[in-house]
Amino acid sequence: METPPPKIVAVVVTYHRPVELRLVVEAVLNQTRPPEAIVVFDNGGPAAAAEVLRGCGGRVEIVRSAANLGGAGGFAGGLARALELGADWAWLMDDDAVPGPGALAALLAVLPGLPERAGAVCGAVREYGALALRHRRDFEPWFGGERPLAARAYRRAAVEIATGSFVGFMVAGEAVRDAGLPEAGFFLAYDDTEYSLRLRARGWRLWLVPGSVIEHLRTPEARLRGGPFGAKHYFNIRNRIVVKRRYSRFPFWAGLGGVAFGGLLWLAARGWRRPGGLALLARAVADGWRGRLGPYPG
Repeated sequence: METPPPKIVAVVVTYHRPVELRLVVEAVLNQTRPPEAIVVFDNGGPAAAAEVLRGCGGRVEIVRSAANLGGAGGFAGGLARALELGADWAWLMDDDAVPGPGALAALLAVLPGLPERAGAVCGAVREYGALALRHRRDFEPWFGGERPLAARAYRRAAVEIATGSFVGFMVAGEAVRDAGLPEAGFFLAYDDTEYSLRLRARGWRLWLVPGSVIEHLRTPEARLRGGPFGAKHYFNIRNRIVVKRRYSRFPFWAGLGGVAFGGLLWLAARGWRRPGGLALLARAVADGWRGRLGPYPG
């Protein structure tokens, strides 16, 4: 008897990006090998996803939250629903990540040839017309150093990675049941890094598949070094420190590396120009060091 094909559920997390969301969902629906279902987790933005996606068809299920749970909470909720639908694999992406027509087929094509315990496969991410290397990284376990995969790694059919962003991250349902859901308390940023490292700590392996391509519709203004210093900087600093301390063999020194990053980011984003900017930096560092997660304190 032939093995049935895996059931794929795409999970798209959105918050008030109506134009981009429609592009993403249509791109997922029009895959050469489309998923069996799409779960759109609507974080309660002003533009309701149900209205934005009207007419997209019965394969799209919308879960609308009464409050904004952030990207981390959205992926946790969307992934939980994907498991309820019986997903063998859940394909995760933001509402500004547009997969190429063959992106899902390329991920599935490599699965039979991967070693055991393949927990996730990720496509290549493009931003501003070029490869965005920071989405797929190595993680140094002693002091928590991170390094993007070199461009030459993208010439291979599949290459093992330590961490991958949730932009085109396809995770096995079995791995999720083993490792649990993404940690909603991260709210925004580094939830995908933490989840990647948690999967690896449970013995699952992660792979980059360069033949699967995602266009990330990120604007230059969204870069962290662009000001004003505020919530996204707080989360990046706090969560980076949490992850480095949690997954490094020398958590004190790894945490100091996260603190140094926070100081440099505060300078790059001109945090001194924001009233209370220094206090916000101090709060991010203190919360990260103590492992205190949750929504933005401002």
